[in-house]
Amino acid sequence: MIQRRRGGIILMSSMSATQGSAYIAHYAATKAYNMVLAEGLWSEFAPQGVDVLASMPAAIETPNYRLSLGSSGKESVSAMSPRIVVAESLDALGKQPGVIPGFTNRLQGFIMRRLLPRRLLVRLMSRVLTGMYRVN
Repeated sequence: MIQRRRGGIILMSSMSATQGSAYIAHYAATKAYNMVLAEGLWSEFAPQGVDVLASMPAAIETPNYRLSLGSSGKESVSAMSPRIVVAESLDALGKQPGVIPGFTNRLQGFIMRRLLPRRLLVRLMSRVLTGMYRVN
């Protein structure tokens, strides 16, 4: 891509990248890595014509998401269509280093990252995930 001076890379991150949460700490940490990696590569590769983006969706309606809910099948959040995630991620490629697909998710992300104390945010997200993944 650098030799051709054009191209694009989309790294899948997650809204979980912005804080630790119960039951998905390792997942959130790897998504934080993807987010930071994309930001660095976005800056590094831009002069060579290569775009890099971290896509940071919330839950996506996929077979793996359904499996992750376990036998209860209960959701604490509504999942997005993969088509919306793909469309909004492709649209953002070349414009910015990261995107949160979905207006509601972007609004929630703003509130979570800018308005809530981090301690409260970690507790709130952990409560949501405990409701989804706790085995009784």
